[in-house]
Amino acid sequence: MKLMTLTLLTIISSTTLVGCSTQNFSKKIETNDVDLLNEESLMRYNGARIDALVSSSGDFIAKALLACHQSKFTKGLGILETEMHKNKTNPLYWNALGTCYSLSKEYPKALFYYDLGMEAIALLKDKSKVLAEAVLSNNIGLIHLNFRRYNEAFESFKKSCTLLPNFVTPQFNIAQLYIEFNENDKALDILKKLEVKNPNDIDLLYSLSLIYFRKNDLEKSYAAINRVKPNYLNRPDIVGLYAYNLMKKNRLTEAHDIIEKRLYANEFDQRNKLLLEEINQKIKEQVRPDK
Repeated sequence: MKLMTLTLLTIISSTTLVGCSTQNFSKKIETNDVDLLNEESLMRYNGARIDALVSSSGDFIAKALLACHQSKFTKGLGILETEMHKNKTNPLYWNALGTCYSLSKEYPKALFYYDLGMEAIALLKDKSKVLAEAVLSNNIGLIHLNFRRYNEAFESFKKSCTLLPNFVTPQFNIAQLYIEFNENDKALDILKKLEVKNPNDIDLLYSLSLIYFRKNDLEKSYAAINRVKPNYLNRPDIVGLYAYNLMKKNRLTEAHDIIEKRLYANEFDQRNKLLLEEINQKIKEQVRPDK
């Protein structure tokens, strides 16, 4: 799973669980209408947000985060490092530096700079203090998660939610943790509330479908995954769950066709190949004369 990272910059102006095996929300989302976290999550910059940043002048933090999101880490970190002496007391700065290292998967360095951001928060006296602490708490939770410190990750996400109850990203992250540990009803309670905010979010629909599938409510599972826009059915996690739903409904030809023609990411390749083999076997069994 891929949890979502918050960035102060986008909140002031806004996974998926990192390191977990059940879901992968790193696939690009292009438009705001299917992105619940379009104003909060750095990990899930959609195409519209990237285009807006590219076309705007922006400050140095915006430019650095954009570069790091585009995997231009040397450029992004270089921009930030030149501004270090002017921004030692700015938690926004340390959050951006930590996020760039997180995106480059250098998690110990990311945690170090997030912690510096938490230290800088103590110097703030205005409303931004709560905002900065909530954002950094969420992002620290992601680092704990990468080190499989699940209790610490949960407490960090919970702290973020307590500080700013209206933030969607840490709520979504807690739901993904619940899904990871099969606490499906707890996850469902959170996701149903988030669904009101954006019923078309791709990752939310996938999560709902997965939960209902686990609960053996195939009608609701199919109804959720069937609401995903067709162009996102190329995503390997989504197409696998969609095809599995179709197979369970005995719509074998549809299941076969939709999964056979898709290109899969490496982490889902084997699972989807096994699913295709199972579908093919069921089709063969249906056409045998003795059946």
